[in-house]
Amino acid sequence: MSLYHSIRSMSSLSSAKNKMIPRNHLLAAARGRCSVFEMLQRSLSTSPGNGTTRASSSKPPIKVAFVADGPNDYGYLPEEGDPRFTNNKPTLEYAKCMPICFSSMRHEQILQLSADGVPEARAEALVRNIMAVDEIEYEEARIVMEEIREANGENFAVHHLPHGVGLVGAIVAGIASVPLVFYLPSVERFNDAYVTAEMPDKVDLETWLEVGSCSWSWMEPVLGEASFLLLAAQFARSQMKNLGIRPYTNFMRERRADKLISLYPKYDSTILGQFSRVH
Repeated sequence: MSLYHSIRSMSSLSSAKNKMIPRNHLLAAARGRCSVFEMLQRSLSTSPGNGTTRASSSKPPIKVAFVADGPNDYGYLPEEGDPRFTNNKPTLEYAKCMPICFSSMRHEQILQLSADGVPEARAEALVRNIMAVDEIEYEEARIVMEEIREANGENFAVHHLPHGVGLVGAIVAGIASVPLVFYLPSVERFNDAYVTAEMPDKVDLETWLEVGSCSWSWMEPVLGEASFLLLAAQFARSQMKNLGIRPYTNFMRERRADKLISLYPKYDSTILGQFSRVH
């Protein structure tokens, strides 16, 4: 089979999904893709004249030990004798071809994972965009990506200050509510400063439960209203999430993404924006 016919065979297979092709023809083409792919590699490593291997080439010929899925993916076909699987289990050759890191994945896989919001995939997509734009190798592109990550993280603490204040305030309020209800010295100080209610006799304040029974007369409205307010806020937040509304968070993320895009205009704005929103 010539190189021209090999390419014709692979091209017809890649367009088979969009055409009405009989199933047996498609399966036969799928099973034969590995051999066609290997033939292409052998053709590229031989001279066009007499078919001998190029001895003067600066690069060694490409050796293909095993082509996992060929130029196109296709599903597991146990009834048709899929060479990648034996007894419903992957073969050793096929298992060795599994990518174990993001840098070994194809562009299509990286873009799909980036669309799904995977931070590592978006970082890998940015690295490859840097390689293509700056024409540098992978390790150098990783260094540039880390510089972009640092630029994206500037003023990160300021942007998240409202979230931090809310977190600290909730923790402090939760801890402070216990002594304000059950600890007699703090109950008496709070009563003298804000309530000025008549306290029971000392004999009725001997245990922490008696103290709580006394303080609950003015703490119940405060804690009850706070609980209802938080419940209403939580319900409102869940409805905002259903509507896809996150006013402050989305505003800060978009602002940070726009700033990063303006700092590095030569790189793809979509990839930079996706990277900024998750790092």
